[in-house]
Amino acid sequence: MGALLILGTCLGGCAYPTPFDNGLYRAEAPVYPERRLVLVFQREKTYSPVAGAKVQIEVAPPARLLKPESAVGVTDADGTLALVLEPVAKYDESALKAGDIAVDYPLALTVTMARDEKLLTWDLSDNQSFARYRDPLYQGLNRDPDPAPAFMTLTLP
Repeated sequence: MGALLILGTCLGGCAYPTPFDNGLYRAEAPVYPERRLVLVFQREKTYSPVAGAKVQIEVAPPARLLKPESAVGVTDADGTLALVLEPVAKYDESALKAGDIAVDYPLALTVTMARDEKLLTWDLSDNQSFARYRDPLYQGLNRDPDPAPAFMTLTLP
C-alpha cells in the first residue's frame, strides 16, 4: 500500500507539473488618467521668461486636452504654462501574445504662440509606458508611467 501511494504521488507530480503563475493572466495596464506637462517659454539669447503670452494648444487624437479647457492658455510671470492631458493606452499586441503586457501612452501636440506679428509653432511629443514581463529574466524591465510632470523648455528667437 505504501509503495502504491509513493508511485501515485510520483506519477501525479511528474505528469502534471505545477504551472508557472506570476499573476499576469487577464491583467490590464493601470488606468493612467492624466499626464501633466509644464511648458517653459524663454527667449533664446537671454533665457528670460516670456510672461503673459497667449498660447494655443492642439492635441492629436485620441488623446484629449483637459486643462486649459479652452485650449488657450496664458504664460505666468515665470513663462510657464501647465497642461493636463488624457492619454489613451496603446497595447503592444505582440507582447500580449507572449503573455506580457507592454502599453504606451503617447501624446502629440502642437503649441502655437503669436509674438511680434509672427506665429511660432512647436510640435511636441511625450510617451510614457507600462510593462510587466512574465519571464523572470526580463522582469528587470518592468516599468510604470512617471507620475511627475514633464518640463519642456521652448525657446523664442
